[in-house]
Amino acid sequence: METSNKQRSADTLSDIFLRHPFIVAALLPLLLLPFGFAQAEQINTAGIVAEEIIWILGTSALIALGKPSKNPKVNIYLIFSPAVLVVLFSLFVGQNHRFATVMFIPVLFGLFQLGLVWKQEKTLTTDRVVLLMLVLGVVVRYCYALKYDCTQMQHDVGTFDGADGHAAYIMYWYNNGLKLPDFDVTTLWQFYHPPLHHLLMALGLRIFTTLGLPLREAQEAIQILPVIYSALSMAACFRIFKLVKLHGAGLIAAMSIACFYPTFIIWSGAYNNDMLVSLFMLLAVLWTLKWYRQPSFRNIMPIALCVGCGMMSKLSAWMVAPAIALIFLRTFIRNIKKPLPFIGQFAAFGAVCAPLGLWWQIRNLLTFQIPITYVPTPGNDSMSVAQIPVMQRLFDFSLFQFDYPFEGFVMYQAPYNEYNPLMGLLKTSLYDEYHTPWDFSEMATVFVVIAAILALLGTVCLIWWLFKRGTAADLPTKLFFVTIFVTILVSYYLFCFRYPYVCTENIRYCIPVIPILALGLGFGVNAAVGKRERGTEN
Repeated sequence: METSNKQRSADTLSDIFLRHPFIVAALLPLLLLPFGFAQAEQINTAGIVAEEIIWILGTSALIALGKPSKNPKVNIYLIFSPAVLVVLFSLFVGQNHRFATVMFIPVLFGLFQLGLVWKQEKTLTTDRVVLLMLVLGVVVRYCYALKYDCTQMQHDVGTFDGADGHAAYIMYWYNNGLKLPDFDVTTLWQFYHPPLHHLLMALGLRIFTTLGLPLREAQEAIQILPVIYSALSMAACFRIFKLVKLHGAGLIAAMSIACFYPTFIIWSGAYNNDMLVSLFMLLAVLWTLKWYRQPSFRNIMPIALCVGCGMMSKLSAWMVAPAIALIFLRTFIRNIKKPLPFIGQFAAFGAVCAPLGLWWQIRNLLTFQIPITYVPTPGNDSMSVAQIPVMQRLFDFSLFQFDYPFEGFVMYQAPYNEYNPLMGLLKTSLYDEYHTPWDFSEMATVFVVIAAILALLGTVCLIWWLFKRGTAADLPTKLFFVTIFVTILVSYYLFCFRYPYVCTENIRYCIPVIPILALGLGFGVNAAVGKRERGTEN
């Protein structure tokens, strides 16, 4: 009886985490933050030792709550694995530039340890595999933030002591509180963006400096916010996939992309607003699915908040609106005989979403005559691809483009300027715009080919799922995802041709398409696994 009770205790703990993935995704980065405050140079030997001890004790405690394995070899592993962690620590701790790696190793072994126990007890469910991936995904994101600071792998950041760029924009709000700019925001680079992300980063900066962290270190520590945004995106993907009844191998395949695809890791260390707007778009998708299943005022208001706050982070959050409108229209038509409750809900949605999403643009329009859809022209002719014919940009997939696996910038000694928007998506989804940290020679090309295959399979599976009958999701739900996918891609291509520069061909304008492709791929995996299992039975 005692063993059974202990086993239930371990099960209860994991089940609590699975019921509240957003809490895990938000709290775990904060628990990791004291180890370096998102800056590897701030980690010392004592911090690494403390982390080793915490993980050894934590995994051992979880094992103690579970039923001992009947396999002697597994029990031997469980006894000696803490010693393995200590040996690994001793091998790496003296090399300061590998502190981020040192943080990752004990987590990897600890989670492997826990997964092995669940496997031996035959309690390693699909959801528990996802839980292990979620935790590992958070740690990978934090290790990335440790490795790269505000001067590396960034977009349009500038410097915190400069006059423009995202860093200067953050410092504006840090120095001025909620005081709105009394100048034309187009005169300072990147200040035209809606302010929510930068306000939150400035608030984090204020909290850290108030707690005694020097300003320079606090400027690195606020990387924890995009780490949290990316971690919450994993939790949102998990909830979305579960709502559409993705399960088993398909759920694991889809979540492995949501947890470990390079895009989400790279953008977890970014100082600009792309990760936050992507999170709000995913949350809007999640709450729209909830509202579709149970239309109510309680469920529609989070959609309004997510879309509105997303647009207050970056105007491109509007791209989920057509798909949401499709679901609203479908539900309204289905309940046309009782329209008043829905008219009231839609009115409340608009009353919240529109002011939140557009107040900044309308204020700038009225005050400084800045167009609502204003986007600055890069103005660097060395990045221009305007001279390349449209048909070539659309349909040229010559193999030489794979010979250089990173996005091509002639000004950075690339052999050509990247001109195909789809190739730009593939390459930047793996390496962003930078090649120095990822210079793997032939392997870099192999990864681009793998990404291309995954994207193609995901697209094919998404189309197959759309027309497949007898699935748990109905046609409006499928059209909802396809509409988002098409809206984002069409908007991206229009953007690339309106602003024909290499820098516009970047996955950061299309991040939400990755979970949608992962969803399609997940259903494809389940179909393949089910077919193979039926073949085995026959």
